[in-house]
Amino acid sequence: MAIDFLDNFPSKPGDQRVWANLTGSGQAWALAQAAKQHQGLLLVITAGTQSALQLELEIPFYAHADTEILTFPDWETLPYDSFSPHQDIISQRLATLNKLPTVDRGVLVVPVSTLMHRLAR
Repeated sequence: MAIDFLDNFPSKPGDQRVWANLTGSGQAWALAQAAKQHQGLLLVITAGTQSALQLELEIPFYAHADTEILTFPDWETLPYDSFSPHQDIISQRLATLNKLPTVDRGVLVVPVSTLMHRLAR
């Protein structure tokens, strides 16, 4: 079944699209199809860390092997916690930030809680 996502794809900066009622791995399939057709980096904002991790695992199943799938994980700590985030989280965030300027096409998956934190310039 071929669906042309570009008919309903954002065409200019600031445009938004919401795809609803996609069950199972339907979201991953739709994002993989969009990544195949879009000539840039897709920003996917998820409700939480679990849904971001799920998409990170599912999208490569449907996407081309050369499609870059990046995840920018949440710190998974609270502001008043006395401990630091896990080293794997820090490493993945730094790796994503380092790779981001060189990625022309692909998918960036970010939990909404991550977008609420400021990054240093």
